[in-house]
Amino acid sequence: MENKEFLQKIWNLEAVRRPAVVVEEPIGYTPANLSFDIDDYEGWYQEAMAYYRSLRRDRDDNILALNTNMGTYVIPSAFGAETRRFSDGRRYIDRPVIYQAKDVDRIKPLPLMDTILGNQIKLVKYFESKAKGGVHIRIPDIQNPLGVAEMLWESNDFFISLLEEPSTVHKLLEIITEVLIDYISRLKKICPEMIPITWPGVWAPAEKGVHLSDDTMSMIAPEIYEEYGVRYNNIISREYGGIFLHSCTTNERYFESIIKNEGLRSINFAAQYSSDMEKIYGFFGGKAVILPHYVHTDSPQIGTLPEFVEKVLSCWTPDAPTVIYIVARPGGGNQQEVFDVLTRHGYRL
Repeated sequence: MENKEFLQKIWNLEAVRRPAVVVEEPIGYTPANLSFDIDDYEGWYQEAMAYYRSLRRDRDDNILALNTNMGTYVIPSAFGAETRRFSDGRRYIDRPVIYQAKDVDRIKPLPLMDTILGNQIKLVKYFESKAKGGVHIRIPDIQNPLGVAEMLWESNDFFISLLEEPSTVHKLLEIITEVLIDYISRLKKICPEMIPITWPGVWAPAEKGVHLSDDTMSMIAPEIYEEYGVRYNNIISREYGGIFLHSCTTNERYFESIIKNEGLRSINFAAQYSSDMEKIYGFFGGKAVILPHYVHTDSPQIGTLPEFVEKVLSCWTPDAPTVIYIVARPGGGNQQEVFDVLTRHGYRL
């Protein structure tokens, strides 16, 4: 209960005594083969439970939840995108379904429950029936409309069409937005208290909105992002009371555009690919919860793990609510150096 009360203050943008800290420390966990069939709901559930049970939970601020996310391919499947397994064992989109702007005229959403997206909905329902309210579950990944469009469309023609075929791009984005709202509403009906953030794996109150992954932002100019990204993000934000925005690259040239996302609850970014953290804190501090994350396998990395934590603490102020998220080491294990840095700064969890 103390964790939830502390995190709730952060989500209310209240001044607090320190940043929240979420550190993944799985113990004795061996990942399962990732080649589950899309309808092997018990396999997905058992894998999620295995990871959930392995996580140390006695020294950070998190409220644990089951991961229900099948992958980024599920939403494009609603528009006829086919998938296949790649060499890493994971499933991705096999090829685009749009190669030129005129192809948009034949894009029509398939019956939702007849697609892989329907399997994702069924998976969430299965998790909810098994958990029976005793374990939190987390919403699957929600790519924003612009990101879904990019996955559906051949890349070169897509970016050219943003400039040369604006009405066609908007037509597609309107269709995608309608499908996303239908999809999200079904998820929230199944599990009203579902944790609304996919990534990073932190707790947030369901009523604050819904997660949006917004990684296409960094590929286009800010004014184009506002036209095709922010515009449709805001339709979803108005529907659900806010958005938790993830964009791996959060660059200062986009700050004025990002803040135009209505109901912006948080910004999550990969520090090694983003502007200096001081600039991020200087602009967004007090306006949204700041969620920097550290992934051990990312390269180039923002120094060592202790250096990353030191950097966040040097930027943090009580009126800039923050959740620091540290992903598990490859193979799992102790991450004591995070807590050593916090102790040196006089913070006790």
